[in-house]
Amino acid sequence: MYDLTVTDMEVLDVRFPTSQSLDGSDAMNPDPDYSAAYVILKTNGSHQGHGLTFTIGRGNEICCAAIEAMRHLVVGLRLDDVAAAPARFWRNITGDSQLRWVGPTKARCTWRRARW
Repeated sequence: MYDLTVTDMEVLDVRFPTSQSLDGSDAMNPDPDYSAAYVILKTNGSHQGHGLTFTIGRGNEICCAAIEAMRHLVVGLRLDDVAAAPARFWRNITGDSQLRWVGPTKARCTWRRARW
């Protein structure tokens, strides 16, 4: 196809201070600061990949750190290989033997065990 390889990854923590004017606030989200963890995949060619996930402020840095933690799974990938076997790519991303143990329940369990 293109013989493109992911050569680098840039992760950006993008935030908009919408809580100052309460833009987008509602009964469930009284003070949102609409934010995004934004990733740019760079290749050995002119092509780039862009992706994002939205948050409403606090915790956006956690999403950025999670994306950064997957760097070793993405940088070095040949895009032809991903296109030829997208399910394999997905299994590799979601099934990393150490990262799959990380999740929102881990922090909750830590606090529960720490109480007296």
